[in-house]
Amino acid sequence: MPTTNNAIESANARIREMPGNHRGLCLIRRIKAVCWWCHQHTEHPESAAWLARHAWRDEQIEHLYRQAWERSDEGRQQVFGLPARYGTGIDWNESHTSTPWRNTD
Repeated sequence: MPTTNNAIESANARIREMPGNHRGLCLIRRIKAVCWWCHQHTEHPESAAWLARHAWRDEQIEHLYRQAWERSDEGRQQVFGLPARYGTGIDWNESHTSTPWRNTD
Protein backbone atom coordinates (compact mmCIF):
# COMPACT_ATOMS: atom_id res chain seq x y z
CA MET A 1 0.00 0.00 0.00
CA PRO A 2 1.49 3.39 -0.93
CA THR A 3 2.44 5.58 1.95
CA THR A 4 0.73 8.91 2.51
CA ASN A 5 0.77 11.35 5.34
CA ASN A 6 -2.67 10.07 6.41
CA ALA A 7 -2.88 6.30 6.91
CA ILE A 8 -6.66 6.22 7.25
CA GLU A 9 -7.26 8.20 4.08
CA SER A 10 -4.79 6.01 2.20
CA ALA A 11 -6.81 2.89 3.08
CA ASN A 12 -10.12 4.60 2.30
CA ALA A 13 -8.82 5.68 -1.10
CA ARG A 14 -7.92 2.06 -1.95
CA ILE A 15 -11.42 0.92 -0.99
CA ARG A 16 -13.01 3.66 -3.11
CA GLU A 17 -10.85 2.64 -6.09
CA MET A 18 -12.00 -0.98 -6.02
CA PRO A 19 -15.37 -0.58 -7.82
CA GLY A 20 -13.78 1.57 -10.52
CA ASN A 21 -10.94 -0.88 -11.03
CA HIS A 22 -13.50 -3.67 -11.56
CA ARG A 23 -15.93 -1.88 -13.88
CA GLY A 24 -16.44 -4.99 -16.00
CA LEU A 25 -18.01 -6.89 -13.10
CA CYS A 26 -21.65 -6.71 -12.12
CA LEU A 27 -22.55 -4.66 -9.04
CA ILE A 28 -22.72 -7.68 -6.71
CA ARG A 29 -19.25 -8.85 -7.78
CA ARG A 30 -17.81 -5.36 -7.25
CA ILE A 31 -19.27 -5.25 -3.74
CA LYS A 32 -17.77 -8.69 -3.06
CA ALA A 33 -14.41 -7.43 -4.36
CA VAL A 34 -14.52 -4.58 -1.83
CA CYS A 35 -15.39 -7.04 0.96
CA TRP A 36 -12.57 -9.35 -0.11
CA TRP A 37 -10.08 -6.44 -0.20
CA CYS A 38 -11.10 -5.37 3.30
CA HIS A 39 -10.76 -8.96 4.54
CA GLN A 40 -7.32 -9.42 2.98
CA HIS A 41 -6.02 -6.16 4.45
CA THR A 42 -7.04 -6.89 8.05
CA GLU A 43 -4.31 -7.60 10.56
CA HIS A 44 -5.05 -11.35 10.71
CA PRO A 45 -7.19 -12.48 7.74
CA GLU A 46 -9.05 -15.75 8.13
CA SER A 47 -8.47 -18.80 5.94
CA ALA A 48 -10.08 -19.27 2.54
CA ALA A 49 -12.30 -22.02 4.00
CA TRP A 50 -13.58 -19.67 6.71
CA LEU A 51 -14.23 -16.98 4.12
CA ALA A 52 -16.16 -19.43 1.92
CA ARG A 53 -18.38 -20.43 4.87
CA HIS A 54 -19.01 -16.89 6.14
CA ALA A 55 -19.09 -14.82 2.95
CA TRP A 56 -22.28 -12.93 2.22
CA ARG A 57 -24.58 -14.51 -0.32
CA ASP A 58 -25.70 -12.56 -3.38
CA GLU A 59 -29.25 -12.32 -2.00
CA GLN A 60 -28.00 -10.77 1.25
CA ILE A 61 -25.94 -8.18 -0.61
CA GLU A 62 -28.85 -7.32 -2.92
CA HIS A 63 -31.16 -6.90 0.09
CA LEU A 64 -28.72 -4.60 1.91
CA TYR A 65 -28.02 -2.60 -1.24
CA ARG A 66 -31.75 -2.18 -1.91
CA GLN A 67 -32.31 -0.97 1.67
CA ALA A 68 -29.47 1.55 1.38
CA TRP A 69 -30.78 2.74 -1.99
CA GLU A 70 -34.32 3.23 -0.69
CA ARG A 71 -32.99 5.29 2.23
CA SER A 72 -30.94 7.61 0.00
CA ASP A 73 -32.45 10.84 -1.32
CA GLU A 74 -32.19 9.70 -4.93
CA GLY A 75 -33.65 6.30 -4.09
CA ARG A 76 -36.60 7.80 -2.20
CA GLN A 77 -37.27 10.02 -5.18
CA GLN A 78 -37.27 7.12 -7.66
CA VAL A 79 -38.84 4.39 -5.53
CA PHE A 80 -41.48 6.33 -3.63
CA GLY A 81 -41.86 9.49 -5.72
CA LEU A 82 -40.77 11.69 -2.81
CA PRO A 83 -38.93 14.90 -3.69
CA ALA A 84 -35.29 15.18 -2.72
CA ARG A 85 -34.57 17.45 0.22
CA TYR A 86 -31.41 19.19 -0.98
CA GLY A 87 -29.29 19.62 -4.05
CA THR A 88 -31.66 19.12 -6.98
CA GLY A 89 -33.48 22.44 -7.17
CA ILE A 90 -32.40 25.65 -8.87
CA ASP A 91 -31.34 28.32 -6.45
CA TRP A 92 -32.54 31.88 -7.09
CA ASN A 93 -28.96 33.13 -6.72
CA GLU A 94 -27.75 30.94 -9.59
CA SER A 95 -29.69 32.97 -12.14
CA HIS A 96 -29.92 36.36 -10.40
CA THR A 97 -27.27 38.64 -9.02
CA SER A 98 -27.41 41.65 -6.76
CA THR A 99 -25.20 43.68 -9.11
CA PRO A 100 -26.29 44.82 -12.57
CA TRP A 101 -24.86 43.02 -15.57
CA ARG A 102 -22.20 44.90 -17.52
CA ASN A 103 -21.31 44.12 -21.09
CA THR A 104 -17.53 43.84 -21.32
CA ASP A 105 -17.28 43.29 -25.09
